[in-house]
Amino acid sequence: MKSKALQELYVKIANCKCRCPGERKGAGLVRDRYNPDTGVVFLGEAPGGEEVKQGVPFVGQAGRKLDSYLELAGLSRKDVFIINSVKCRPTKNEGRANRKPTGCEVKACAHWLEQELEILSPRVIVTLGDVALRKFGGSKVRIGNYHGQPLVWNQIIVFPLYHPAAAIYRRALEDVIKEDFIKLGRWLKQNIKQ
Repeated sequence: MKSKALQELYVKIANCKCRCPGERKGAGLVRDRYNPDTGVVFLGEAPGGEEVKQGVPFVGQAGRKLDSYLELAGLSRKDVFIINSVKCRPTKNEGRANRKPTGCEVKACAHWLEQELEILSPRVIVTLGDVALRKFGGSKVRIGNYHGQPLVWNQIIVFPLYHPAAAIYRRALEDVIKEDFIKLGRWLKQNIKQ
């Protein structure tokens, strides 16, 4: 039932007529292929070029990082469902490079994300990076203040983590991210029966 509802939603997203500056390529096409009934949703920022090509979230270098971090938590992609805050690929340099989504793009996609989360009805949402965390904590929250600890915002359990790409650009975060994923794995075992 969730799979059918998600498929219908992704068709609507692909036909979105919003006027945000994001690239329309990939809208509604990048989505997880695993179990929407898992109860654990990982929320990222937006699809990148490789994600649009393959139609799957978190592939390429950041995806390989995520897979290794999931393993530290005792998880695989089959144990979680991965979605993005923004449904289109934000680009720079005439579409040659990815960029962080703007507030306008996040706001333009917010209703799609709300519908997606309503269908998924997760028990916990693991946010990856500032963009995803701000969905729950507002524009002033920073991942550096909240990472690695479960929070409850508006009756939703949120477990904030750094985005896997952060370790690519800031190598000093690698150990912090690994430890946070280990904490996530322990917390899930104690609190969310899978």
